[in-house]
Amino acid sequence: MSFGYWSIDQFSNAFDDLSDSYLANTYSTYLSFKQNAEFTSTSPDISEEVATSTNTELATTSPETSGSITASADPELSFTFPQSNSQIYIGCTYPISWQSPTAINSLETDLIDGGTRKPMGPITSGLAKENTIEKDSQNLEWKVGSLWPGPYYIKVSKINGVEAEFRSRTFQISGLPEGISEEEKNNICRKSNG
Repeated sequence: MSFGYWSIDQFSNAFDDLSDSYLANTYSTYLSFKQNAEFTSTSPDISEEVATSTNTELATTSPETSGSITASADPELSFTFPQSNSQIYIGCTYPISWQSPTAINSLETDLIDGGTRKPMGPITSGLAKENTIEKDSQNLEWKVGSLWPGPYYIKVSKINGVEAEFRSRTFQISGLPEGISEEEKNNICRKSNG
């Protein structure tokens, strides 16, 4: 019985401590708000000056700057290669291409196994995790690594350092036929856009 009373007393003390700290924080917030309100009401010239300078700065901001800020805050991307009907072979090099209203300087990518939904890793897939895109090319060269033939897709998790979530369509990666010459391999890669 005494333990029960003691527990209730402890709970009550803890609750009182929380209430006191809440009131203290509320009162300090009130004082801070009151001081700011007094400062604003006693100095109208300063607020007009701030408003005027802010409007001037906004009016002189160039459209190029504001456009790039907006675009980087909300990146968009749609893959033009690879598509689901693309012929892709292990060991060939392909240009991963996309359409985007924003100039893309960097991409964080993964090659994902279409069956297990797990990333293959840069060493196995041949696709680097972090990629710097050359200004004039706007595509990414990818030499297909030592993978098992099967369905895969490319996932983009960052564009220009901004979190994103885009993926290509699922496409099929095939192995090159065995016992063919280097010239025949190069021919197959070239015909498949590699």
